[in-house]
Amino acid sequence: MYFNSSAQVYGKPVKVIHAGEWHVSNSDEMILTILGSCVSVCIHDPVNRVSGMNHFMLPGHISDLDMSREKTARYGITAMKILLKNLTGLGADRSTMRAMIFGGGAMLTPPPGCTGLGEPLPNMNVRIAKLFLEMEDIRLDECDTGGTFSRKILMDVRSGKVFMRKKTRVEDLPETFLMDQVPVEAIRDRL
Repeated sequence: MYFNSSAQVYGKPVKVIHAGEWHVSNSDEMILTILGSCVSVCIHDPVNRVSGMNHFMLPGHISDLDMSREKTARYGITAMKILLKNLTGLGADRSTMRAMIFGGGAMLTPPPGCTGLGEPLPNMNVRIAKLFLEMEDIRLDECDTGGTFSRKILMDVRSGKVFMRKKTRVEDLPETFLMDQVPVEAIRDRL
């Protein structure tokens, strides 16, 4: 879905992706998503100027059977596989790809006594994204995950720059980051 009002604000088209979706482009446009406990991986190839973003809800399973059956990007394994396939389809080269991971916020408090899978779902989503990038030998440049807030992520396709705004349930947090200009250590110090 493209928002015309956002295009006026940013001076270029803005593609909005929702949970279970992805978008890859080499056009002069922006990709936007809003995250809570879901995770989004942004990958940019600065040499070939191709970028993509996914937005997934659940980690999925790492088995050939599961990966070959699942066709939607709501699961991390499938979302990462689809993103990488479409990036390379537009001419991106794995050796020059750079990745950033966002989201995985603890937005809901589980009921007392509910242990679930032993590890919080947001943490599992982040872990699967990191594992996939490591398995595919794609460099992870930034990772802003966890916390108890949502994130609005806006990626410029051509430059690969990612803008992020954090928001609690009540108000905007004061920090808005341009991810490629703020050292990860500085981000951690503000949280």
